[in-house]
Amino acid sequence: MVVGLEPFDEDTVRALRAAGAAVVFTTEAEIHPTMRRMGRLQAQYLIARGHRRIGYAMPALDHLRRIAEQRALGVEDACTAAGLAPPLVLDTGIDVAVMARAARRWRREQVTAVCAYNDEQALALLSGMRQARLSAPEDLAVIGVDDIPLARAAEPPLTTVTFDLEGAGHAMAQAVVDALRDAQPQPSPTPLACSVVPRASA
Repeated sequence: MVVGLEPFDEDTVRALRAAGAAVVFTTEAEIHPTMRRMGRLQAQYLIARGHRRIGYAMPALDHLRRIAEQRALGVEDACTAAGLAPPLVLDTGIDVAVMARAARRWRREQVTAVCAYNDEQALALLSGMRQARLSAPEDLAVIGVDDIPLARAAEPPLTTVTFDLEGAGHAMAQAVVDALRDAQPQPSPTPLACSVVPRASA
C-alpha cells in the first residue's frame, strides 16, 4: 500500500502498482482543507489583534509549495472576509539573511504582522528580524504553525497554530483499513481540530 499527501500522476500510479502496491491513494481531500483552515486561523488571530496589513512567508522548497499555498489561501480568505488587502507573500525559506531582507520589505510595505508557513520559518524570521534590528511583536507580529517544542523556547516565545495530530493519525489509519478491505477511503467525518497557541511573538 502507498499513501501520499499529494495526488499521484498516472505514470506514478502504474509504476507503483507494477512494483506490487495493491492500493494507492492520497489524503489530499483531508489535508488541503485542513491546511487552508490553519492559514485562516493564523490571519484571524492577527486581525482580531488589530493588524490590517498581513504578510505571508512562503517556503523556498518546491516540495512544500502546495501545502504552503493552501495555507496562504486561508490567510487570504481571512483578509478578504475582513475587508483587507490580500497578504503580501514573499518567498523566504529559513535563511536568516533572506528573512532579514523580507522583514525590511514587509516593513516598507506597511505590513505589521506575518503568517509563516510553519514554526521553522517563523523562528528563522525572528532571527532575521534581530539581524535587521526589528523586534516582535512591536515591529512585526509573527505567527507560525505546528507548535514544535522550540516554539516555546523562542525569543520571544512563538505564537503558533496547533492541530490534533492524534486525530490525524486515526483518520489516516482508518483510511488504510478501508482500503485494505476494498472500501473507498473516506476523509475524516469531522474536521481536524486546530487552535491558536497565543504567546509573546504576536
